[in-house]
Amino acid sequence: MTSDPTLVMTSSGSTAPPPPAPPAPAPPPGSGGPHGPAPGDGDRERRSRLRRFGDDLLYVLVGFPVALASFIALVTLLSLGVSLVILVVGVPILVLSLYVARLFAGIERSRLRLRGERIGPVVYAESAPGATWSRRVLDRLTDRQAWLDVLHGLVAFPLATATWSLLVSWIASAALGITAFAWAPYATFGDANDPVTLFFIEVPTDSWVGPAAAITAIGVFFAATLWPVARGLAAAQAGLARLLLANDTVARLQARVEDLRRRQHAAAATDVTDRQRLERDIHDGPQQRLVRLGMDLAAAERRLGEDPDGARELLAEARQQTNAALAELRLLSRGIAPPLLTDRGLAAALADLGTRSVVPVDVTIRLREGDRLPTPVENALYFTAAETLANVAKHAGATRASVELEAVATPDAPGRRLARLSVADDGRGGAVVGAGHGLVGLRTRLELVDGTLRVDSPPGAGTLVVAEVPCGS
Repeated sequence: MTSDPTLVMTSSGSTAPPPPAPPAPAPPPGSGGPHGPAPGDGDRERRSRLRRFGDDLLYVLVGFPVALASFIALVTLLSLGVSLVILVVGVPILVLSLYVARLFAGIERSRLRLRGERIGPVVYAESAPGATWSRRVLDRLTDRQAWLDVLHGLVAFPLATATWSLLVSWIASAALGITAFAWAPYATFGDANDPVTLFFIEVPTDSWVGPAAAITAIGVFFAATLWPVARGLAAAQAGLARLLLANDTVARLQARVEDLRRRQHAAAATDVTDRQRLERDIHDGPQQRLVRLGMDLAAAERRLGEDPDGARELLAEARQQTNAALAELRLLSRGIAPPLLTDRGLAAALADLGTRSVVPVDVTIRLREGDRLPTPVENALYFTAAETLANVAKHAGATRASVELEAVATPDAPGRRLARLSVADDGRGGAVVGAGHGLVGLRTRLELVDGTLRVDSPPGAGTLVVAEVPCGS
């Protein structure tokens, strides 16, 4: 789309003033208002920081046993599966290792959420309904996220070992130093004439007070730096987990792959269903009439010389059969792109569709003359309009309908446009998008071109069907 849609005047030219903005809510008592923090804000901030400190400590300390269990399980299963893969029995073992890795990855994602991390949904490969066992196994073994889970289970162990050891050593050093004056009188620091070197500082040992004071100072240092050290170690572990288990880019790509795979299966299923329906309808309708037409013409040909009146009656019936067959063929061609759509575009095809509808239809096109949408978009929207108008004629009990086509800007993507098709009627309403209803097929067709379908059909108040499909810039 390169040109803007034309403007359409509404029934009212006045513009109502915007409603006044609601007054800002008053700050709750004790909140401090806009003039500064309340007296209790400092306490809440300290409690929040202490909670984060505790979360970091717990995250690192618990991470080691979890990583150890994951490492042992995965190394065992992967080694066994790879060694037995030539005997085929190793394949299910490899699949089992992927599920075990997914289990530990789920535990790690839960630990990240408890730490306050925002983890979006993770998409794993899913096989199509009715897929064979070999297809399901292949889908599992080629799942990108599953192998990222395995990689995390193997790589997280050495990192968790290093961070756990460093944190435990830091905590032990802080505790040992702070309590030095409690245990120093009972400790031996060596010969009184041989000073002790603590962190490159020589401390005389003629009395336990000197070494205790030095050890206390060192303990205070470890205690004072425990917070940033725990924070950094937890961030290192969480960073690796986010990279492999909660990477937004990978998750989006995986979700896109799964969406494309689902659409591929849906497109194949839709093509098969449409072909079977068309074959069945042709066999049950026009084909039977054409067979009857051939029989009538043959009988008329035999009677033409002996019984002209009987032959004339047969020819009249043949003409009726011909008209009925043509009507049924026109009805069946509703789901096939007509030549008018290919030659002149969606706007002309919708106008022609409105003139051929049983229910009177008002067609409004908010596109400049000559504008063309991409071919897949035009086909999907034409099929949507044709099927919806057919449903209006069959089920809605409507006296009038309307079809509107326009191109609107995409709210979340400036410079991109949506082709929006709206079909409304004044019938009985009550239409739903559910299993067993024809609207499900429309939604599936639109999803194949990244489109959406919205149905608003309150009982007794008519139906509005809105289809939106991206159509470029």
